[in-house]
Amino acid sequence: MKNIVFFEKLSKSQISRCILGMASVIMLIVGIINGGFNLLLISMTLLLCHNIVYAFEDIRESVLFLIIHITIFTFLISRPLIGMFRGESWWTASSQAAENVYASIYFIWISMSMLWIGAIGGRVYAEKKTGIIAKKDNEKRENFRIHLQIVAEIVFYLTMCFFLIQEGEKLLYMLGKTYTEYYVSFHSQLPGIIYTIASFMKYSLCIFLATFPSKKRAFIPLALYVISAIPELIIGVRNPIMLNCLFVFLYYAIRDICRDKEKWIGRVEKILTCIVAPASLIFMTVYAYIRSGLGIANRNIFQLFIDFFYGQGVTFNVLGIGYGYQTSLPERVGRNYTFGGIIDYIVHGRIGQMLWGTQGLPDGNNIINGVESNSLAHNLAYVTRTEDYLKGQGWGTSYMLENYIDFGYVGLIIFNLILGFLFIYMLRRFQKNMLVDTITLIALTSIFFIPRAEATGWLTFIVTIQFWACVIACYLGAYICTKCRWLQNILKMLHLYPKCKN
Repeated sequence: MKNIVFFEKLSKSQISRCILGMASVIMLIVGIINGGFNLLLISMTLLLCHNIVYAFEDIRESVLFLIIHITIFTFLISRPLIGMFRGESWWTASSQAAENVYASIYFIWISMSMLWIGAIGGRVYAEKKTGIIAKKDNEKRENFRIHLQIVAEIVFYLTMCFFLIQEGEKLLYMLGKTYTEYYVSFHSQLPGIIYTIASFMKYSLCIFLATFPSKKRAFIPLALYVISAIPELIIGVRNPIMLNCLFVFLYYAIRDICRDKEKWIGRVEKILTCIVAPASLIFMTVYAYIRSGLGIANRNIFQLFIDFFYGQGVTFNVLGIGYGYQTSLPERVGRNYTFGGIIDYIVHGRIGQMLWGTQGLPDGNNIINGVESNSLAHNLAYVTRTEDYLKGQGWGTSYMLENYIDFGYVGLIIFNLILGFLFIYMLRRFQKNMLVDTITLIALTSIFFIPRAEATGWLTFIVTIQFWACVIACYLGAYICTKCRWLQNILKMLHLYPKCKN
C-alpha cells in the first residue's frame, strides 16, 4: 500500500525515469553476466534516456545538462547504436579486444550515472543558496557595468580585426592544399603580437556578454563570432563553427532563463533553430564527404542525417583503442592528460621557458607533440598510427579516457560528479558576479565538446596571460571611463551608451 501511495506522488516523467533507470541497471547486470554487447549498449542507451527525461523535468535550469548528453550521444553512443539497428557486429568495428569494448561501455555508463548524481547535488546546493542578495552601491555597480559593456564591445571589434587577419593567413596558405596539410605544415609568419591581440577576441566578447547587453546590442557581436569560424570551415575544420553556433544558442537560452525584460527566444528564434539545426547536420555531412573526395549521389537526406551521427560517433572506438594502448603511451615524470593543456602551458609556455629553460611545443602533428606533450590526442595517435599522424591525421581524445588513464575509475567518478554539479549550478549563479559570469561564458564556448576532446581544455584559458591581460585592460578601461567626464562626453557623442537599462 505504501508503494502505491509513493508512486501516486510521482509525476509521469519521474515514473518514466524510474522505469528507465531500473531497466538500465537490469540490462547492465544481465549484459555483464552474459557478456552481451547489445544488452550493454541497450543499458547505456536507456540510461541516456533516463538522464534526458530528468533534464526535461526542469529544462530551464537543466539545459546545460541536456546538451552534454546530446554530445555524449553524438560522439560516443550513436555509432554503436546505429550499428546495432543495422544488424552489424559493431563491437568488432575497431578490431579491438572484447575487454576494450566492455571498458568503453563502462566508461560511458559510469560517466552518465555520475553526471546525474552530480546534477542532483547541484540542484540541492543551489536551492540552499537561493536568496535575496543585498547590493551595496547599486548605482556605482550599474555605472561600472555600463562602461565595462562599452569598453569590452570596443575591444571586441578591434581584436576581431586581428583575428580575421590571423584566419586570413591560414586561408591563403591552404590554397591548393588538403586540410590534413594544415595540421602538418602550417606555421604562421605573422608577428606574435597579432596572435596575442587576436586571442583577446573571445575573451572580450564574453566580458561584454557578461554585462547582459540588450538583445539588439548583442546581435552583431554574436553574429560576427559565428562568421569568424567560416575561414576554418573553408579549410576543413568543422568544429569551431558548430561550437560557436551552439554558444550563441546557449547565450540566448541563458538570457531567456534569467527572465530578462526582453524575450530572447521567441517564435522566430524557435523556428530558425528547428530549421537550421537539422540543415546544419546535413550540410556538415555533405561537407565531410566532399572534403574526403567521396560521392553523395546515391544518398538521400535521411541517410545523410544518419551518416552524420555515425561519422561523429567514431570516438566510441577511440575509447577502446586508448584503453588497449594505455600501457604503450609515452612515459614521463608528471605526465597527466586530464590537466594536460594547463600543464603544457605552464611548463612549455613563456613561464616555463623563463623559469626552467624548457622548449616551447610546436603547432600541429609532429614527433615532439607525439612524445613530449601532455596531449592524449597527440600521444595516442603517434603510438597507434605514426605515419598517418605525421601526415596530419589522428584519433582525437575523450575526457572519459583521460580521466581513466590518469586516475582510474575513481577519477572518472569524481570528475563527472563535479561536471554534473556545475551544469546545474552554473545557470543558478548568473548575474551575481560579472567576472565569474565571464569565466563561465568562456567555458561554455567549448565544454560541450569534451566527450571527444580534452578533459579540461575548456578551462585552460584561466591560467593564460592573454585572458587576464584582456580582463585587466577591459576593467581598467571601464574604471577610467567612470572617473573621466571628458571620456564620458566622447562616448555620448558616439552614441555608445545603452538607450535603456537591461
